[in-house]
Amino acid sequence: AAPPGEFREVVTDVRILLGDDNLLSKASGVFYEYATDQFTTVNLPDGENSLVTEFGHISDNKFYDPKSRKSFKYDYLKNEAREVAELDEGTGKEEKWRVAIESALKPYLDEFFPSHCSAVYGKMEGKEVQIIACLEDHKYNPNNFWNGKWKSKWELNFSESEGCETTVNGAMSVKVHYYEDGNVQLLSNKSVEETLGITSPTELAAKLLEFIKKSETDYQTAINENYTSMSNTTFKALRRNLPVTQSLIDWHKLHGLQVGKDIMNR
Repeated sequence: AAPPGEFREVVTDVRILLGDDNLLSKASGVFYEYATDQFTTVNLPDGENSLVTEFGHISDNKFYDPKSRKSFKYDYLKNEAREVAELDEGTGKEEKWRVAIESALKPYLDEFFPSHCSAVYGKMEGKEVQIIACLEDHKYNPNNFWNGKWKSKWELNFSESEGCETTVNGAMSVKVHYYEDGNVQLLSNKSVEETLGITSPTELAAKLLEFIKKSETDYQTAINENYTSMSNTTFKALRRNLPVTQSLIDWHKLHGLQVGKDIMNR
């Protein structure tokens, strides 16, 4: 798989190989699937960032940004937003819950995710409120041949009745790709679940934030511990063992040793 953030480079190479843009245009379904699965970040003309996700999909290549309440058409090949327009969304019963969660998440994201982009979607499913929060952060460093992406999704459905509970389903994912003189990838996923009490938008947002912080911190800690363990086991097994002398060979002095003389004579 290509490194995160290298979609345009892959498409450019494929375009050269195909030599036919008509064939390339037939892969639009693949473009949509990749862009939405990766929570692709796109810059809007007003300078704000938005996420391209299935939850904000309106039709064809048209998407919705809940934060700015704007729609836009997304160019998969250029990673650009165009035809941005105001959209009459966010006027239902779900909006107060959506805004509370969006506001609660911002300080947390600003502190721990320097390049973050997020989208909190809300809608009514019958008599239930549905909230889906999508979080994304990435760091691309192609000059040093590595790219990395963190993304997570948090989904909950609930009734507005006092005293009710909701089950939060979270899914976190990390992908890091190092590709200098080879390919080494880390691809990790984790799902979590928690039951939260429903009281008010502010209190629910605070409880959800606490759960997200704990889940993501535990996940990050587990990844770090796994790396430490791998360096002492997996990676160590890949290294060449020292000779019986338990010291490195000084190749510059090899000619002075009998084995060096034997090698040179051959």
